[in-house]
Amino acid sequence: MQIVPILGKVKFPITLDPSSWIFDDRKIAYQDFYDKAFDLDDFLEAQKDERAGAAIPRLAKQKRKYKKEEWLTESFVIPFKIFLENAEVLPDAKEILFERVNGEQVAIPLNEAAKSVLQFSSEGRLLSEDGPLIYLSHDPSQPPVTQITKITVI
Repeated sequence: MQIVPILGKVKFPITLDPSSWIFDDRKIAYQDFYDKAFDLDDFLEAQKDERAGAAIPRLAKQKRKYKKEEWLTESFVIPFKIFLENAEVLPDAKEILFERVNGEQVAIPLNEAAKSVLQFSSEGRLLSEDGPLIYLSHDPSQPPVTQITKITVI
């Protein structure tokens, strides 16, 4: 298990555990994120509305089986904005600094990071070689940031 802390200019430092996200309703299929019709803000708003309502009923047994098959074969991402909001980024923060396994650091503007996602699985498996997390920009022409071990808000 590989956990990744979010530290720095945040009100609440938090720790991310990508191994638990497969069960998170806020995950998005990798290919859907880059679909031109997909809007991350609309997706997050719909999630917020759903969570504000009554308790979600238990899934039917057949639905759970389908999801299990999906979990074992698909690649998934999760919106980075969720975690930035939970950590409560301080108003004077400007950038996100990703620290990689090899010690290299990559800085991304905060406003860009809030529109992006973190990939945590590929073809039904947690990321091992490029993981535990990969940062993917909403702009597919931007290179991903792989092997993230620490996130610092600066």
